[in-house]
Amino acid sequence: KNWPTIRQVMAAMGRDIIACGKLGNGLIVKICNNYCSSIITIATTDTFNMAIRAGMDPQLLQHIFKTSTCANSNCQVMNPVPGLSPKAPSSNGYKGGFKVQYMLKDVGLALALARETGSNLALGNISLGIYQGASLHPHCKDLDSKVVYRYLGAPEDWEKYVRK
Repeated sequence: KNWPTIRQVMAAMGRDIIACGKLGNGLIVKICNNYCSSIITIATTDTFNMAIRAGMDPQLLQHIFKTSTCANSNCQVMNPVPGLSPKAPSSNGYKGGFKVQYMLKDVGLALALARETGSNLALGNISLGIYQGASLHPHCKDLDSKVVYRYLGAPEDWEKYVRK
């Protein structure tokens, strides 16, 4: 019965307001979304790192991925590869965005939720380790979470790898 008032207040904070049911479900959605995003960022990093080192132009790869089964906003809008998504923090020295320490916290929350619910997260501890390392690394700390691209040693100067 308070939904209209709550929706009005929430609209000041964001544009997509979705009721998630009982109390606490919104937090579960947030934890799950950020956990999935953390994994997708690592997978995108691994994929582009491999393709770039094999001589592939990441701009072409990104274009192809837009219409393939791996299309996602981490690949198109917030790609961790510098220069591929002009408005993404990766194209601005990883400044701005969602700090790597916040993603570490959220992966930790996902692992806690998994323990509470008896869920096995195949990539949870791997993801946690990567975000922990990046959070402590002097060239990654306090930067956007896509900085795992740098942390994992993927080439930021990818142009020199591309075979024309």
